[in-house]
Amino acid sequence: MRYHSRQLFAFCLVLTGLTTSYVEADEPGGDNQPVVTYSTELNLGQDLGQNFGSLFELRDKNGAVIAGAGFMEVYNTRFRSDRHTLQFYVKPTQDSQQYQTERLPHPDLGCGIYLMDLNQTISAWGGDRTASLRTWSPKVKNWSAAHSPETGPLRSGDGQMRIGKGLLTFCSSTATYNDRVILSPPKVGRYYNFYYANGFLCFYYGNRSEQGGFTRVMACPWTPADQGPVDLTKAISIDCKYVGATPFAWGQFQKELLTVSNYGGVYAFDGKQWRTVKEASKKYSYQVYSMLNFRDRLLLAQYPSGELFEYRGGSEIKQLHGWPPRLPEVSPSAREAQTLAIYRGDLFAGVWPWGELWRYNEDENRWFSLGRMFSHPVAHKRTVHPYEEEAKAHNLVLNHWGQRVTGLVPLGDSLMVSTSTKGTYPWLEKYTFLTDDQRREYGTVLNFKMPGNLAAQIKWKDAPIQLEFVVEPQRLVIRQDGQELGSAPFSADDIKRLQTATLTWGNGIFGKLNGTLQNSKRK
Repeated sequence: MRYHSRQLFAFCLVLTGLTTSYVEADEPGGDNQPVVTYSTELNLGQDLGQNFGSLFELRDKNGAVIAGAGFMEVYNTRFRSDRHTLQFYVKPTQDSQQYQTERLPHPDLGCGIYLMDLNQTISAWGGDRTASLRTWSPKVKNWSAAHSPETGPLRSGDGQMRIGKGLLTFCSSTATYNDRVILSPPKVGRYYNFYYANGFLCFYYGNRSEQGGFTRVMACPWTPADQGPVDLTKAISIDCKYVGATPFAWGQFQKELLTVSNYGGVYAFDGKQWRTVKEASKKYSYQVYSMLNFRDRLLLAQYPSGELFEYRGGSEIKQLHGWPPRLPEVSPSAREAQTLAIYRGDLFAGVWPWGELWRYNEDENRWFSLGRMFSHPVAHKRTVHPYEEEAKAHNLVLNHWGQRVTGLVPLGDSLMVSTSTKGTYPWLEKYTFLTDDQRREYGTVLNFKMPGNLAAQIKWKDAPIQLEFVVEPQRLVIRQDGQELGSAPFSADDIKRLQTATLTWGNGIFGKLNGTLQNSKRK
């Protein structure tokens, strides 16, 4: 095969496994000739923060899912995923269970980070200092100098997200759209932990004063087409049971929005009114750290069970026992399912306090352990959390050195995984019980990779877009309007299977499509 200079540059990017590449088609008859192409015209309508869902899914003669495409909708503790990221996956028939993990250089933001993804880049957020953000550059394989967005330092509950062609930013009780202020800070109290979906800007509004203290959840109608600021007179709210309530995740199911406070209060909004699905309580712990749309349900990652719950509307939130299981050598107590993702057509979950990563294969109805994202200490049941004795010796809370999986972000052909201690704490030299290599396993990012996944970002248009999902002999490709959005290395080992599998449009693992498809075909 002959490579042009641009092709050679793109091929080098593919080898990093951390970004999409832009590759010109080879000459007719070359190795880049399609094996099979799935094409469609997609109309997502107006971007109102909705879950876009699945485009298509393929099943073999036994009914097993072998390929598909769609948009993942997940909120993991601190940040919501980039909703404009489109995944295309094909499960190979050979070596389908194999994976590899590479630890990236340490971001040097202390002992804990969370991942924010935007525009097919990832940034590590630390939170223990003013300039707490570093962005990964796959070209030079290092992190940028610590910085903050132009709007100011991001605190817990702040963030940025793409809405249509614009950028919605939440920071310091303020919301802006394309640098235009749409919500200013209140005169009393503060706004925090924003979420935009189904045409409503939602956030918590609280004031901790001894007299007149309150915390309520707000839903304000707003669209990018609105020329003025958010009209607070039209806000619909519900009072939380306890002052100081805060969420770790938001989610949406069909036409409802869902939030869970740190006191276990579950509140649902249907576009007209809020209702309490589950009453908050200080008598026991019930915290949700992630919400993910998975087929016909919303999954919630919970503490202290360390398992997932499901919401299908109504008044019931059902616990899914054994979702995920636990390593047999660790304690069953105080476990926290913290992160969720869909990658290569499977469900992934990260679990505290032993930094476990699990993968669920739906067709086999089976969870697979992908090990721990830490090499130390040796897992055991003598204590609930790692390094409890060392934590006590340094007058820290007992679970200070618990091991978290804080981020799961599909990027190019990889799944980026971040880690943390209990909090985003700074490193102190007095912690001599850890070697330098061991302490740098806290607050780091790992590049996890399985063959057969491609994540790329669509270019938003306020009109239908033409999409092609192409399987070539040596790569997967996504094209929009004739232009390549990205590619990933892939060895097509069973062409007939892809050409003859049952093809369903508008549904799949990412949930039902929230849009319309036309001229959909396989060729």
